[in-house]
This record gives sequence, C-alpha cells and structure tokens, in this order.
Amino acid sequence: MAKKIYLSPSNQAENAYAYGNTNEAIQCRRIADALETALKRCGFAVKNGKTGSMQQRVAESDNWGADLHVPLHTNAFNGKVSGTRIFTYDTGGKGYQCGKKVFGYLSAVTPGKSDNIRADATLYEVRSSNAPCIYVESEFHDVPDIAKWIIEHIADIAEAICHGICDYFGVRYITPATAEPERKAEDILYRVQVGAFGVKTNAEAFLQKVKQSYPEAFIVTEKK
Repeated sequence: MAKKIYLSPSNQAENAYAYGNTNEAIQCRRIADALETALKRCGFAVKNGKTGSMQQRVAESDNWGADLHVPLHTNAFNGKVSGTRIFTYDTGGKGYQCGKKVFGYLSAVTPGKSDNIRADATLYEVRSSNAPCIYVESEFHDVPDIAKWIIEHIADIAEAICHGICDYFGVRYITPATAEPERKAEDILYRVQVGAFGVKTNAEAFLQKVKQSYPEAFIVTEKK
C-alpha cells in the first residue's frame, strides 16, 4: 500500500518576500503543489492541505492516517541570514531520520550556507501530529536574492524534498524526465484479435483464411 504524505503549506500571506511582490503563502503553495506532483509520480498517496488552521490540518492528517506530516515554509530573520532549516520532534525518532534524508538533498540545492536540522517540539504541527513530522523551512525570504532564488526554483525545492522522502521510505525516486509520459489518444493502438492457438500449424491455417478478407492480418507470438 502506498505511503500517505500529508502536506501543510504555510498560509502566512502577511509574510512578504523581499523580492517579487509576493509572500510566503503563495510560494509555499507553489512548493506544495509541485511536491504533490513529484510524490505522486513516485507512487505516494498525497493529501495537500488547501485551507484551515494548523489545528484543522493536523486533525485532517491524523484522520487520514498519514505516514508523514510535512509543513512547508520559508523563513525570515534579519535580511542577511540564509539557509535551509528542518525541525523535528526529537533527534531519535522517525521524523528526525526522515528529516536527515530530506536535509541532505535540500541543503545541497539551496544557496544559503547557514543550514541546520534540529529538534523543536514547540512548533504545533511538529508536536501534535500523530505521524512523524518534518517541518521544512526552504530558505529565507527576507533576503532579496534568496527570495528571487526561491521563486525561480520551486521545482528544484520540491524535487529535493521528494527525493529525501523517497530515500527514507525506500521508494525509488523517479525523475520528471524518466516518468512514463501520458499517452495521447492518437498514440494508442487498438488491436483486434480473432483467434489464439496452442499449435502453430493451426494458427497458420487460420491465418490463411483470415487473409482472404483481411490481407494485412499476421501472427503475434506470445509466451503463455
């Protein structure tokens, strides 16, 4: 059965970005939507929290039976500090083990140097969700060039988080480039089969009869 990942993107629209006339809620929604796509591509079941308070989202996550609860945020401090932050309930549980996997991939792509993963049980979603929780702060949006980077690298952030979650659950990470493309109607062939035989001579004899009406008929050999 597919593992269930609950995404809880920030709804803090009051947290303005230092670039791009945007805010934390808008950009974290973009990250969540991209991450949902990536996780589903890799075979996970995903519930992407669209509305509600932190309390309502935790309740939804718990009622759904999530295997992992993932709040998604961007950070702010003094307009100078930058880097990735991940918070978990403690340093000995499943949340921390998953957080380390995600941290390895995400900190490798984000430009800031002040990267950190640590326990912080004061955060409501971290301490309250039944599922292990990784609280992801993907860089600092109060630094202009970093805010610009976040806006322009949503897919990179989402794919890095997805890759870490895949590693934690032992699931093969499927890149966007190698994912099976959706077939268009014009790419699909509809075969009409009029017989199946266990003896080749019988198949060949029947083929000769069919060719009288359908000259392009042919035999396909398959293993039983």
